[in-house]
Amino acid sequence: MSQRRPNTISRSNNPRHGHVFSPSSRAHFEWLAGRLDEGALNQREGGKFFPLTTGGVRDVFAKDDDANVSPPPDGKIASAGQQAGAWLDEPGSHWQKHDVRSSETLDISWHFSAKHAARRWNYFMTKEGWDPDKVLSRSQFEEVPFYTVQINLQPHWAHGEAMLPESPTIHGVPLPRRNGYHVCLAVWEVANTSMAFYQVIDLNFVPPDGGGELPDTPTGLSAVNVTDKQVLLKWNAATGPFPIVSYRIWRNGGFLVEVESPNLTFADKSVVAETQYNYDICSVDDQGKVSARSRPIQVHTLPEGGEGPTAPTNLHSMGQTAQSVSLMWGASTGTAPIVDYLIYRDDSHIKTVSATQTSFDDAGLTPNTQYRYSVKARDLNNKLSLSSNVLSVRTQGDGGEHPAWKLGTQYAKNDIVSHAAKNWTCIQAHTAHTADWAPGEGDNVLWKEHA
Repeated sequence: MSQRRPNTISRSNNPRHGHVFSPSSRAHFEWLAGRLDEGALNQREGGKFFPLTTGGVRDVFAKDDDANVSPPPDGKIASAGQQAGAWLDEPGSHWQKHDVRSSETLDISWHFSAKHAARRWNYFMTKEGWDPDKVLSRSQFEEVPFYTVQINLQPHWAHGEAMLPESPTIHGVPLPRRNGYHVCLAVWEVANTSMAFYQVIDLNFVPPDGGGELPDTPTGLSAVNVTDKQVLLKWNAATGPFPIVSYRIWRNGGFLVEVESPNLTFADKSVVAETQYNYDICSVDDQGKVSARSRPIQVHTLPEGGEGPTAPTNLHSMGQTAQSVSLMWGASTGTAPIVDYLIYRDDSHIKTVSATQTSFDDAGLTPNTQYRYSVKARDLNNKLSLSSNVLSVRTQGDGGEHPAWKLGTQYAKNDIVSHAAKNWTCIQAHTAHTADWAPGEGDNVLWKEHA
């Protein structure tokens, strides 16, 4: 070890959140050795959406999810930027490793000591030719995850326990082709907070059982036609030392179908409308050897009835009073003319306005109350768009004063609240899950005093 590692005690002795225990992550090995307490083991927590570096970003797939804070910087990825266990970021090849093989499916098991509404798990692998003697950085990893597990339910608050992961949660992760020492970065992204949990797993790729070269992974997997009822997949022929006899296709991590060679297309007609799917593929030769699985592609089926208008963009508040909210959004487009916009409050349709109107004042509201808004477009063929982003906004209190900060409330950036005889402006979108996140508490990364 390059440095003496002290027993590190986290800010809380209560075990929180989650970690990878099989195969043991780097942090789990340190916990087993007595160098991390259980709190620090479970608190590898930083901003979501790695490899991004900025905060305040909304989920592209689920725009009602909480925006992120800045993900851990380069050199602090294994520790997730946490002081407890900072030595986890040490470069070098000395870390305890697990022997694995290219193309095998590795069962990765998560334990959750405090459950959050899960959106996805992303798995990244270091690039071929990476340098273990340098710190883990974005340039050391592939830019996109080699495997993703995603929960498609939205909005997250409408699905309760269905968004909470079981403990343990086990993912069968198909490993890419590698040789020697590599690092797998497992990231659990949370829907109802700005955070993610980071676990580094050190792997040693050894030659395949029985020796011999594996067939090549099929390239060019793509969805060439997507409707509300089917996804047509296409890929390039694979090669290898022996003839390719079939291709195996996987959907959302589970085996879907085996397609005999030389066929290079498959129509998945078991999909449902307005749902995201992940597909990957591998090849099988006449010796029974199986290639590494391809990098998954993400496909989103169309709304029921086929393609409609684009979703309204950038729904936001132009201001609110004790009894009203002033809404505005960006216009939709489509192959057929847009006829009108449907406005929803708390998932109920409240108003339809002309296509020439991209604003609406919602009046008659209750003071100091939080509301959620969204907008859909409708075209001349009566087809609806997907929903706009979901806007959460709170009316002012009676007399126009700012509403009091309240535990459990979802706050958007620039919301203003009163707390401890002062007014505060929200600087990071979040949900107030704990009293430690109140304005004026701690290091004030969520609020600043309102001028």
